[in-house]
Amino acid sequence: MEILEVSKTEEYRPEQILEYVQESRGLIWDRIEDFQNQLKKIEGFLEHKAGTPQSKEMAEMYPLKQHIEGGLYTRELFMPKGSLVVSMIHKQQHPSFLLKGKVSYLTDSGELKTIVGPHTIFTQTGTQRVLYIHEDTEWCCVYKTDAKTFEEAEADVYTNNYKELPQETINKIKGLCQE
Repeated sequence: MEILEVSKTEEYRPEQILEYVQESRGLIWDRIEDFQNQLKKIEGFLEHKAGTPQSKEMAEMYPLKQHIEGGLYTRELFMPKGSLVVSMIHKQQHPSFLLKGKVSYLTDSGELKTIVGPHTIFTQTGTQRVLYIHEDTEWCCVYKTDAKTFEEAEADVYTNNYKELPQETINKIKGLCQE
């Protein structure tokens, strides 16, 4: 497999980076995991595990506002221009709102899309996004949960391992990959 090498002196178009993920072989989650492993080699790489508090570095770079009320968990995340973001895997269907900014991302089917806020996306169970942030961006998601803490809510709605998803969801996405 070709390895994407990114250095601070090279300039890549967002499309090149996202197409790299899309063109790799296997399930989209496996492709994204391979891509993340390449990103881990870059100085300044930050990673977050579902259900854990944000690290100090993550909170400074990607400030997160969270609320739990009335069975709803909302997350509003700031992502700075020039960032490459790999989301956690979504465990439930929910609305996502690009409040402001401009991003390019891969859809569940591997299509490259560029959107400008305000914009609404309905995220499906099993979705994992790879985003290039063109402009400073604010992104908000709303989830159903009975959790009482932010860490519990985050673990309820996200995973870092697709094998924790219901088998029905895994099979559905495997079917999409084979079409």
